[in-house]
Amino acid sequence: MKKRIKPLLFLICMVSIAAMLYTMCSNAGSSKTTYVALGDSIAAGYGLAGYSASQETPPADSYQSVVGSFLKTSPVNFAVTGDDSTDCINILNSGEADTALSDAGVITISIGSNDLLKPFIEIAKETFGITEENGSMDISSLEDYYADFKDASLIDMLAIANDFADKLKDNKVLHEKAQAFSLNFNEIINILKEKAPQAEIYVTNVYNPYKDVMVLGNSADTYIKEINNAFTDNSEDYTLIDVYTLFAKENLVNTKFDISDLENINLDPHPSKEGHARIASAIIDALNAKHAPSKAKTGQVKSTAKNSITINLSCPSGKSGYEIEFATSKDGKWKKLKDTSKNKNQIKSTKLKSGKTYYFRARSYNSLNGVKYYSGYSQVKKAKIK
Repeated sequence: MKKRIKPLLFLICMVSIAAMLYTMCSNAGSSKTTYVALGDSIAAGYGLAGYSASQETPPADSYQSVVGSFLKTSPVNFAVTGDDSTDCINILNSGEADTALSDAGVITISIGSNDLLKPFIEIAKETFGITEENGSMDISSLEDYYADFKDASLIDMLAIANDFADKLKDNKVLHEKAQAFSLNFNEIINILKEKAPQAEIYVTNVYNPYKDVMVLGNSADTYIKEINNAFTDNSEDYTLIDVYTLFAKENLVNTKFDISDLENINLDPHPSKEGHARIASAIIDALNAKHAPSKAKTGQVKSTAKNSITINLSCPSGKSGYEIEFATSKDGKWKKLKDTSKNKNQIKSTKLKSGKTYYFRARSYNSLNGVKYYSGYSQVKKAKIK
């Protein structure tokens, strides 16, 4: 009888261990953040190397790919070139994104540009007498029109510019589109709150791609500011990424307009590779601001033994750990010394040479789903190694 019990106990133990390992593996997989990207051609990475309208995976340089890399996950892409806010609502109501949204931890949205761009282009074509299929987003005809200015006198150019400006001034269609977007945007957010209640939502507003283009720049800005009234920087439902201000300060689009070289103008309104990098950086900064702990405080820093340093750290709120760095001068090149969860650290390292003075700083971090969210750096302290 006893001989039968041992094999039975062994079998039970093996089954228990297998179940535990399965649970651990399942939990490890489910801890990965699901990131969903919604929007138009900006979110889809139009114009970047590797872009294809039919691809599920966005270009490597697109802001959603960069954010996905930061989150250590692959973005689930529902951004479609040419989509406006009504198209985005249709995707959300179709159910095709429901599975991804139910698991989403982070959602980004870039929508609204086409709500204005489509009617804006039609008004421009009508004004300039350009005959082309209505609803086309192809801007090459406008580029050709501007290129023809090379043979015009300054007086003729000003007359054409003033005529266009008059057509765009207080335009009823553009006002209606801007006002309609506000309702659509609120509906998008309401749908997402219902279908992805656990997700953090990060929304980019609309930038002016033609800020440096004669006539187009000032006229577009009026309606872009109006459409941006739909967004708020203190919403409880989402975090606003203010790309309007970012792009107004720097040239981060593909648009090229030089009055002395009108034959080579480019009216492509999409972000450049650097523009995508800056959008991604702004989103990542917002993620850090939400999840990073308070800044670490550096207490006593003292060397009491050869090649060693004792560093006391503290963090006013919860943290997962600290990264301690050192340099040979206050403005020198900083290198990582230790990753630790302790407040008091006695570190012995061959990197620290006896008799030399080093500078030390630390930053606290929180780990969430494999991602480290960092605070700013602590005050710099120095000490001479024994």
